[in-house]
Amino acid sequence: MLKKLILGLVVLGAFSLAAQRDLTPGKRRGDVFGKSDYKDYRFFGLQVTGGLTYMATRSDAKNLTYLGSDVNGRPMSFSFDPQGSVGAFVDIGMVHFPKKRSKLSLALKYIFISYYDWGLGVKLFSGSETTSYTQINSLGETLPTKNYSGSFASVFVNGRFSLHKNVYIGKRYFIDNGLGFNIDYRLSSHEPYMNEGGVSAQSFHSPLVAQMHYSLGFGIKLNRRSMLVPGVQLPILGVYDWRKGCAALKYYNSNYLPILFQVKFTYLFEKKPKGCNTPGTDEDRKRNDEYLQGN
Repeated sequence: MLKKLILGLVVLGAFSLAAQRDLTPGKRRGDVFGKSDYKDYRFFGLQVTGGLTYMATRSDAKNLTYLGSDVNGRPMSFSFDPQGSVGAFVDIGMVHFPKKRSKLSLALKYIFISYYDWGLGVKLFSGSETTSYTQINSLGETLPTKNYSGSFASVFVNGRFSLHKNVYIGKRYFIDNGLGFNIDYRLSSHEPYMNEGGVSAQSFHSPLVAQMHYSLGFGIKLNRRSMLVPGVQLPILGVYDWRKGCAALKYYNSNYLPILFQVKFTYLFEKKPKGCNTPGTDEDRKRNDEYLQGN
C-alpha cells in the first residue's frame, strides 16, 4: 500500500510539473524548455535565412510545338524543353516586432501584423533549355530532328522586406504567412546558345528584378527569444522588368519561376537593465510576450 501511495505521489508530481510547463514569463516554475526565463528582450533581433532554390517551369512547355521557317524560308517545327535546377541562397538581416498596437487593433482585439523582417543576401538560380526542331527540305522530305541546348547559373545580390502574420497552434507552434517585396540584381550575363538555322530569337530578363512575393512557413518557438521557421517563398507579381505582372524570369525561350525552400532563424537581443539589475516588472514581461507571440 505504501509503495502504491509513493508511486501515486510521484506520478501526480510529474504530471503537475508537466502541466506547469508553459511559455508564460514571470511565473516561478519550469516551462517546456526546462529552466524559466526571467530576462527581458528587445522587440528586434538578428535573423538568418537560407536554403535551396529551384527554377520551376511549365509542365506542358515541352509538349508545345511551334511552326516557323529557317533562314532559307523552308518550313520547320520546333519545341522547347526547359528544365529547372537546384541552387542555393542565404540572407542576413533583422526581425522587428511592433512595440505598439493601433487603435483599430486594440478595438478589434486582433493583431494584424505579428512582425516584419528584412535581409540582404545572395542567390544562385540555375536551369537549362533544349530546343528540338525538324526541317523539311526542298523535296518535301522531313529531316531528322536536331537538338540544341544551353544552361545558366545566375548569381544575384538581393534585398527584401516582408510583413508577417502568425496564426498560433498552441503556444509553441504557428503558421507563418508573409507578404513582401524583393529587389535582385543579376551579376552574371548570358549569351544565347547556338542554333543551326536560326530557330528563334532568344532573350533574357533584365539584370534588375523587382517582385512581390508570398511566403508560408511552419514556425517553432524555441524559447522566448528565438524561433525557427522552415517554409517556402515564391514570387507572385513581377514589377520590374514589367511583363504584364509575370513573376517568372525569362531565359532563352522559356519562363522560370524561382521558388525558395528556406529555413529562417531569429534571435532577439537582450534588453540591458538600467540601474539595478532587475528582471523588469510583470507588466513589462506580459507586454513583451504578447507582442512576441503576435496572436
